[in-house]
Amino acid sequence: SSGINAEWPLRPGYAFVTPLLVDTLVTMLNYYLKELVGDSQTKYKVRNLDEVKFYPGKLLQSIVHIYINLKDESSFVHAIPRDGRSYHPSLFKETAVKLRKLYVPEDVITDLLKVSVLAEGAVTSHEDEELLTDRAPSHYLDPILGTLMAEPVLLPSSNMIVDRSVIAKHLLSDPIDPFNRQPLQMSDVVPQTDLKDEINSWKGIQLVEILKERVDGTEGNPV
Repeated sequence: SSGINAEWPLRPGYAFVTPLLVDTLVTMLNYYLKELVGDSQTKYKVRNLDEVKFYPGKLLQSIVHIYINLKDESSFVHAIPRDGRSYHPSLFKETAVKLRKLYVPEDVITDLLKVSVLAEGAVTSHEDEELLTDRAPSHYLDPILGTLMAEPVLLPSSNMIVDRSVIAKHLLSDPIDPFNRQPLQMSDVVPQTDLKDEINSWKGIQLVEILKERVDGTEGNPV
């Protein structure tokens, strides 16, 4: 929580794009966007909108403004294509068509299409992360999800090293160490800065190699 408090005055949207919340937020936004502009939108046609107090056009615009307001947050942008359930490359373009039918100002549509460009760029980054995970030594991977750790922390009672975001999500619903069932709070975990630096150094080298492979057309071969 101290990290959120420190960032809050400078970045009002920071609390929504922390590793703890960003995937949940993006999954929800992508789902409702797809429902409102995709093939499912006919489900939301009702005879008397005022009677049920449901206004799909206004809801769509509110969702669009959330995307626009958070577009400068890297974690938010990268989470958009990570959602395999609702995201597809044409999602924002379809939304732009719908917004024009609602006579939404063109500058709003332009800002949304910027989100689309950023999200498409993040697809490559997501593919890189998958390649890195495949190549990483086992002690660089979170033992719970098997993903490359960004912020490794030590769980003091079990001596297991996990990714901070993974254990934080676990503790929201179950305040125990998942490896030995002992009580655990986030304030108990110990940052592993040396390991974090080691992972980041390895990651930088690997990303250069992946770029070379992509240029040479040999992507996917471990180095």
